[in-house]
Amino acid sequence: MRKAYDIILQSEVSAVLAVQSGGFEPYRYECACCGEEVYIAASYSTSMVPHFRHRSGNNDVACENYLGQYGAISVDSRSRKSHRERVEFYFENSNKNFCLGLRFSADEIQHYEQQNVDFELRTNASALPFYTLAINNIHFAPDVPTMISLNNFSFCYYLSNTLNGIKRKYEFFKFGNTPTFFKLQGNDSDFKAKLVRGNVLFTNVPYFVAFHSKDSTQHGIRFPDEIQANETFCFETMGLKFLGMTLLIQKKTDDMDRLLNNWGYQLEASETLTLLWPPAPVIDDVSVVTSNKVFVFTSFDLQAHGNINVHSKDISLVNHGISRVLVKQRTIICKDNTEIVIDKAESPIYTYNQISTSETTKVSFTIPDDGSWFLFNRSGVISLKNGQVVYLTPESVIKRYESNYLTHIIHPCRQKELVNEKLLDDILMHCKRTEILDFNQFMLLALGNTASQYIDKCSVSGYINSVAKQFIMEGLL
Repeated sequence: MRKAYDIILQSEVSAVLAVQSGGFEPYRYECACCGEEVYIAASYSTSMVPHFRHRSGNNDVACENYLGQYGAISVDSRSRKSHRERVEFYFENSNKNFCLGLRFSADEIQHYEQQNVDFELRTNASALPFYTLAINNIHFAPDVPTMISLNNFSFCYYLSNTLNGIKRKYEFFKFGNTPTFFKLQGNDSDFKAKLVRGNVLFTNVPYFVAFHSKDSTQHGIRFPDEIQANETFCFETMGLKFLGMTLLIQKKTDDMDRLLNNWGYQLEASETLTLLWPPAPVIDDVSVVTSNKVFVFTSFDLQAHGNINVHSKDISLVNHGISRVLVKQRTIICKDNTEIVIDKAESPIYTYNQISTSETTKVSFTIPDDGSWFLFNRSGVISLKNGQVVYLTPESVIKRYESNYLTHIIHPCRQKELVNEKLLDDILMHCKRTEILDFNQFMLLALGNTASQYIDKCSVSGYINSVAKQFIMEGLL
């Protein structure tokens, strides 16, 4: 079949792009027809195109006839046909404990809760479950892993639920003295590390490594110079003693390849993925943004339905590895050692955005000893001191700030407008220039009482105030 459901990207992917993105982890792909596990076949064949194939014995006739329409890729997580739980294994350094991260979608939680379904965990397919948990909205949140501590040691665990009783096997610890690798998440001392499910490790990626023994921890382990061991500690859990260490493989050499091959791993060069903008807090391993788009830097090309679960129209290459991606619900980018989940949330409304601002009017104002006061006028902004007296001009305003927020504004009192006789008296008081009175200039004007009486007075002396005349000509008197 050409396409399958990718439980990491949480969308359907094509086999060709899955090969290019290097997604060969076990349990990653599910049949888009029946929901059972499939894997990538003919990855590098010269005679066949890459395609998804069922494991032996887990397919049916409908799957054999199903190809998957090419180009019809769904990025909706509800296109998933399987009811298989999504599982990751972790090590939590805060309590030195191994745990299982179990995750369901909102639809799955609702379905299981209506059927009163319990999750079961076993160390053997024929054994009784050593852990049981009801699948409901009390114990699970949609698409958020619920951590279950592993108190019973086993090289593999069997997961099932009471609805169908199918016991699915998940391998965990390595046999013998072979270490088990976990990829570190976070940089602090209380880190959480996720199990490396495949057999591929990457350079310059921080790992947590666990050695286990029933009797005593491993001592005297010597690594090649290419391995940078940062921290080593012993701990006990599940009735066993473990040696744990955090390390970094700096480069690929023949010695490193031989050592990792003996442990069942292979080493490849790492990729780089960085969320550039906007700033995003990480909540439950999800980078939360409020923007409709993000800018990311990747050392690889973003391939729609291959290493990112959005359509090609939602990806725009900006320059030199920087891409703009339109954010959908739970946008996921995953290639080799890099993985990020980006989700969009509504912009929060904080209470400090609702600070009320009071306003008053004053002729003059004495600056009190509270907050920071500033005078705004044509000259700019002036900082005011305690006790300073400020006379407000028509185009000035005083503002008070507290904790850098505007809290009070003082406007100047509006002056009373002079009209008629008072306006004329004010003009005659302050403006003394006169000119010869010419009655012909007023013949066509509709004069008011104030203007008519003033012109009659001016006819006695034969002179008129120049400013008063201009006001009369403009109809202001």
